[in-house]
Amino acid sequence: MTVVLFIIGVIVLVGCLIAIFFITKSENILSLAYKTQLCENDIDDKLKEKEDLELRVINIINRQIKLDIKIFEEVKNLKVDKLSNYDKDSLLSSSFVEINKIYSDNHELSDVKSFDGLIRDIEKIEVELMGLRTLYNKWASEFNNLYPKFPYKLICKFKKLTIKTLYDGKELRTNDEKELNIEI
Repeated sequence: MTVVLFIIGVIVLVGCLIAIFFITKSENILSLAYKTQLCENDIDDKLKEKEDLELRVINIINRQIKLDIKIFEEVKNLKVDKLSNYDKDSLLSSSFVEINKIYSDNHELSDVKSFDGLIRDIEKIEVELMGLRTLYNKWASEFNNLYPKFPYKLICKFKKLTIKTLYDGKELRTNDEKELNIEI
């Protein structure tokens, strides 16, 4: 009888140690998933602000210069298309590059009072987005590094978490080049 109680005690002890192990590992990966989700929500909000400002700028450009540019049509259809944040970010960045080209080539746009302010507002949002993308990529990279390892993969499958997609951007390439000590 004491042998049976001893075996049951050992099994309970091992079970408790395994449970403690999984709980601590679970907190680590869930914390990273939560941090990436917070960043993703902030990025989504900033992209909506940037989209609204770019639409206003595009309307001013169309009124003043009457240009028909394909990327501007894509930006106008963003609300209908329901793109992911990654695709929306890429499209809005390409659109802003085009807006800057048009702005530098057409001096009559500087006469529009609100145009300069809108451009500055978009640039401020872009700086904030750069910081958010960098923070998101940091947390997502840590998450992605842990994901394939035991017991994290098991925890992720149970919680239905998947690998996070990283934002591609100029700040990523710059950071990678700095780490590799490559001079530009």
